[in-house]
Amino acid sequence: MKQFDITYFHGPFSNFVVREDVIADIAASGMTLVPLHYDTETNKEALPILRRFGLRAIVSDPRIHRIYGADDIAGADAMAREVVADYAEFDNIIGWDIVDEPNAKKFPVLGAIVNGFRRYSPDKETVINLFPNYASPEQLGNPDYVSHLEAFVNIVRPHLLSYDHYHFLGRQNRNEILDLDVDERERLIRLSAETTENRGGFFENIEDFRSVALKYDIDQMLIVLLTEHGPYRNLTIGELYWEVNMCLAYGMKRISYFTYWEPSHDDHWQWTNAMCDTEGNKMQHWYDVREINADIAPAGRRLFNTKSEAVFHIGEPEAGAAKFESYGPITSIEGENGVIGFFEDGSIYLVNRDFIRDNTFTIHTDKPLSVLSDDRFIPVDDCVITVELGAGEAVLLKV
Repeated sequence: MKQFDITYFHGPFSNFVVREDVIADIAASGMTLVPLHYDTETNKEALPILRRFGLRAIVSDPRIHRIYGADDIAGADAMAREVVADYAEFDNIIGWDIVDEPNAKKFPVLGAIVNGFRRYSPDKETVINLFPNYASPEQLGNPDYVSHLEAFVNIVRPHLLSYDHYHFLGRQNRNEILDLDVDERERLIRLSAETTENRGGFFENIEDFRSVALKYDIDQMLIVLLTEHGPYRNLTIGELYWEVNMCLAYGMKRISYFTYWEPSHDDHWQWTNAMCDTEGNKMQHWYDVREINADIAPAGRRLFNTKSEAVFHIGEPEAGAAKFESYGPITSIEGENGVIGFFEDGSIYLVNRDFIRDNTFTIHTDKPLSVLSDDRFIPVDDCVITVELGAGEAVLLKV
């Protein structure tokens, strides 16, 4: 990755993505990177429009899908050469989107595809999004989650690590009975989603992902829940803040929302409350995300060029996390229910772990810190700093 980006998974339908007013809305929401998951002609028509609004793109082309679907390892190199040459005139492509949530049996063909793109577009990345840790061994194709991540890195040699994790369940009008007259992949996805409580394992997932990313020195990104569907509820702005700020505290270099556009009228998933409806009309989450993106972008840009060093939980830690006692310049913290990330350049990212209530933290340090405010650092002369954070909100500090 070359810069901090904010993006989404699932955007406008093909007849909308080539409209300037639609692209203008995407840019105005604070997105910086657009996934183009269309036919080749639509992708090419959209790319110049994106460029006019300062947007870059990750391109998914049908030729990639054909090679992947056929397990055509021998044909991957020629496909990559053809695709790269076909899009050579567009300078706002930063990479190639390969597939979402592959089973491990697909890792060999993915390795061949990634290798082809490394050969013919060495300045661009490839994106392969992985399952979350609540996927079953049957979905993963591996006995456990960490071995799945390790196998992916060693076989595929990816440019980056990406996964999705949808934490907030409890939708009131969810379907009580699943219609399982669907293909096997969809059946497993629906079964893994079906529950009535907030899903556990968010922090275990992000801890494991961070650990593997640091071990192999690979940038990481997370796709977070936005759109109400299936068992997933309509999120508050505090819950949205919580998701994206946890990404930054754990060293994510890119954040993606699921979804920007309402996917369809589906009897099972019952999509609603995206950023835009199926006709492109802005919904409340468009305004929520615009606010959040403007708020987190200054911190995201600063944290992009440094590496995560340590992450702790303030108060009782969630499963998989370490409890904060003292670290670096911070000798103690008064307060409960926080997450604090430390970075190699002296940056410190403190998040309110409560997505419902405000929290106050008093930070004691052995040297003065600065606080990021209005896109600039303000020095604090005292070695005691008190910060009040809204639900899910965060503050960036620096030595």
